[in-house]
Amino acid sequence: MEATALSAGFHPLLKPNGYKSPRSCSQKNSLSFVRCESSSGFNKPKPEGSIAITHRGSSFKTNVFEQAHSVAGDASSYDDTTAKTRSHVAEDKIGVLLLNLGGPETLNDVQPFLYNLFADPDIIRLPRPFQFLQGTIAKFISVVRAPKSKEGYAAIGGGSPLRKITDEQADAIKMALQAKNIAANVYVGMRYWFPFTEEAVQQIKKDKITRLVVLPLYPQYSISTTGSSIRVLQDLFRKDPYLAGVPVAVIQSWYQRRGYVNSMADLIEKELQIFSDPKEAVIFFSAHGVPVSYVENSGDPYQKQMEECIYLIMEELKARGVPNEHILAYQSRVGPVQWLKPYTDEVLVDLGKKGVKSLLAVPVSFVSEHIETLEEIDMEYRELALESGIENWGRVPALGLTPSFITDLADAVIESLPSAAAIWNPSVSEDSESSDAFSYLVKMFFGSILAFALLLSPKMIDAFRNHLI
Repeated sequence: MEATALSAGFHPLLKPNGYKSPRSCSQKNSLSFVRCESSSGFNKPKPEGSIAITHRGSSFKTNVFEQAHSVAGDASSYDDTTAKTRSHVAEDKIGVLLLNLGGPETLNDVQPFLYNLFADPDIIRLPRPFQFLQGTIAKFISVVRAPKSKEGYAAIGGGSPLRKITDEQADAIKMALQAKNIAANVYVGMRYWFPFTEEAVQQIKKDKITRLVVLPLYPQYSISTTGSSIRVLQDLFRKDPYLAGVPVAVIQSWYQRRGYVNSMADLIEKELQIFSDPKEAVIFFSAHGVPVSYVENSGDPYQKQMEECIYLIMEELKARGVPNEHILAYQSRVGPVQWLKPYTDEVLVDLGKKGVKSLLAVPVSFVSEHIETLEEIDMEYRELALESGIENWGRVPALGLTPSFITDLADAVIESLPSAAAIWNPSVSEDSESSDAFSYLVKMFFGSILAFALLLSPKMIDAFRNHLI
């Protein structure tokens, strides 16, 4: 299955074949970032094979990073934030940009969708001398993977429901903001497929938005999801004088928000009731994985945030008298590199061998139903679990339009509005490496050798002979 939550889509520079070509952006972050963080200094759980985690108390607050402003999670601080927000609303035209991964809406969209994914340098990282091969490699991978991916999308109705669900979430957030007396336009920007982020940004400019909150629909931050989307926004805003002056706040992650944690706990508590003995069921958190190199070499906080997220959810459940054992594993790995462990498929087999009979799957990194939940978890992993000896299988639905979840996202938007700041737009010199003719020729020479080796390899030839349209 393709690494859908590892989305890092594509910029709308149309090539003659209709696909979109990637563009790089090496600008440092100059947006105002917001992240929800726990106020207690609890110890984070370590990756381990055991199931249970020790019970500890926790509390919540919201920090606004890279700004002097800080919003606490208690009622008095929230009232103060609301008061400040009111003054902004009176003078600004508010916009909220929801970022998501996108998905092919028909089977014919699958191969170009995959091309958009793998053409992103945040997904396939090539050494600088070989970056000109990005499109060739993306074409090869998308062609080879398309047949299997089409089977998966065919199994869930012929396309991804993600756009429809995200549009519904946008409408629900707009209504929740209106209920709190905040008038805002809510936009949807996808990284893989229509509507692309660039389309949403152009509409934001057309609507003359004067204060923008960027809300990625990924609870936890990863370089390959939120990070990749923000890179695109930085590039777009940096190059446009009007956009560069718009105050922007980016909510980097929100897995620690009380509303999110409570919403997840509500869904888990409800689904446990399907089992004849709810306390016997193991709560099985399955998160989308990322390559280990992202965490170890690039400082991706995804694994740390995911472990903390599970800790907070389980603390809430324990406070409600739900003492079930639990475990976290990672799904959807792709390619020969090492991904975060333990792997979902291997853990399912291991749990069966240990005699676990009841399992409740929780897709913790997804807030909308799509192929990773509807096909990979509901079909592939369910079948593997039953084959491994697990007799009772359940699955928690994605948060979707859960009222408490939508309300909490609206609150996150309101809390972040005062921290919005205009993007700093320095004059940045372009990469000077290409000006060195000798260095450039050396890179092209060795890069061309690699390109020919790839193109003339038997696997490449067979793949294009069998699958290229």
